[in-house]
Amino acid sequence: MPIDKRDLATIITLSLAFFLMAAWSLGLADAPLTTWQASGGKSFYIDLGNFERVDAVYILIKSGYANLQVYSGYPGNWSENGVASMYDYYRWYKIDTNCETQFIKFVFQHSSGEIVEIAVLGEEKQKITINSISGENYDDSTLSRLIDEQEKAEVPPTYMSETYFDEIYYVRTAENYINLEEPYEWTHPPLGKLILVAGILAFGYSPFGWRIIGVIFATLMIPVIYFFGKKMFGTWIGAFVPAFLLMFDFMHFTMGRIATVDTFVVFFSLISQLFFFIYFQNVLRNGWKTSVVPLFLAVLFFSLGFSTKWFVLYGFAGQLFLLLVVRFRDLFTFKGGLVAKIRTFFCHPFFMVLGFIGIAAIVYLLTFVPNMMIGDTLKEVYETQWSMYFYHSTLTADHPYASQWWSWPIILRPVWLYVSDLPGGLVSTIAAMGNPAVWWVGFSSMLSAIWKAVKEKNHTCSFIAVIFLFQWLPYILIQRCTFLYHFYVNVPLLCLATAYFLNESWRGRWGKTTGLAYLLGVVALFALFYPVTSGYPMPYWWREDLRWFKSWGF
Repeated sequence: MPIDKRDLATIITLSLAFFLMAAWSLGLADAPLTTWQASGGKSFYIDLGNFERVDAVYILIKSGYANLQVYSGYPGNWSENGVASMYDYYRWYKIDTNCETQFIKFVFQHSSGEIVEIAVLGEEKQKITINSISGENYDDSTLSRLIDEQEKAEVPPTYMSETYFDEIYYVRTAENYINLEEPYEWTHPPLGKLILVAGILAFGYSPFGWRIIGVIFATLMIPVIYFFGKKMFGTWIGAFVPAFLLMFDFMHFTMGRIATVDTFVVFFSLISQLFFFIYFQNVLRNGWKTSVVPLFLAVLFFSLGFSTKWFVLYGFAGQLFLLLVVRFRDLFTFKGGLVAKIRTFFCHPFFMVLGFIGIAAIVYLLTFVPNMMIGDTLKEVYETQWSMYFYHSTLTADHPYASQWWSWPIILRPVWLYVSDLPGGLVSTIAAMGNPAVWWVGFSSMLSAIWKAVKEKNHTCSFIAVIFLFQWLPYILIQRCTFLYHFYVNVPLLCLATAYFLNESWRGRWGKTTGLAYLLGVVALFALFYPVTSGYPMPYWWREDLRWFKSWGF
């Protein structure tokens, strides 16, 4: 069914609305950048210009580590106020001081890290201007870099001004690629980090710059799933519903706003499944002589997903399984001997599929070209594949917000990504979880789709169910620590499963009324949980009231 003006208007409206929601308060676009190299034995002090009540000192560390002691008083007469050990990547650290002073001294020991900025917070939670900075018994002109961007320092800090969760790995690695340095994060293929590089080069090195590319990819998923729904169901409502549900899903929103690579994986996986569905549908209608272009594109986008994270292989295995089912079905009706059936099995497009997979392998290898530009040999690239495999297959580390595969559809354990206590009794918190109206109804719809696939041999339900199960059930066998966001790749399928039944019932008055009420409920929950999924400051009581289950930690 062709895309008309109504479809285009819907796509533009939904995509623009999602982009504006996701890009708003994404992160600082102008963040502190100049750094000072800390090392053991260095000390300096700052002058506030006047005697001030100092509540806390904040230090922004770029990379490395620093161990320091903080003193108040004046040159020649210092009293210790606190100690700190700092590490991580582009992260603010707070040192409580609770003193009255004009001068604050910092003494570094056992340190080797880049410090970006120092900020001082007063008793009324207001930033105190630093008048000057001086080395203690030595001159260092680079010390001025620690106080040269005071207007850019956000204290108390929020997600807007620092990295959080796995951004410490991915953003750092993106910077490594920009500087032609050995990648810090090597446990996944390079493509996702290279996409982050593109975002940083285009929009600047800042929280906004390294996150906006994820928002763009998350936004592009809206028209992709709209086309998917239109192709699958042939109606406007069948296209609108999955796009609308994805737009207001918490996981899609939150993961699109963090500088990790999971949104890129889901984007490539969804496009691969769209093109495969087109090919699958054409084979069912027209036979195996149909054009293989959609199949080629499905494999190509699978290769891009695989070049980002390997787990996209599960969904691709589901695609190949569907092809094999249709192939064997045709062989059962083929009149001929065993040799003729074997020959038929290997005829068109068998060898083309093998060729496409070969091209996918080349695409995967090409994503390692930046590693080779840094100095890796082909042998080292090959050894990296085994290193990645052994890392994930032997990982035994645990995590307080890990969860098992069976618990994902019911959202038993959200992943708490970030929290910051703010003045005025407010808190900024971010959790990766699903919209209950999308996930719970979607999973119920998926179970119904599986039933229809088995009992009625419904091809649309079979496609949705098979890909879903192939992307979910392999985690039964995975022993390493897993998280709720591993289910993100299945969220578009939950949306499509719900859209299938809403599309079927939309013709009736009762079905339309129920459907509209459901869609309004989806939006209402999105608005209710928005502070939890975005980091927007909220009162503590609001957060506590949203903890519907004891396992919901955020």
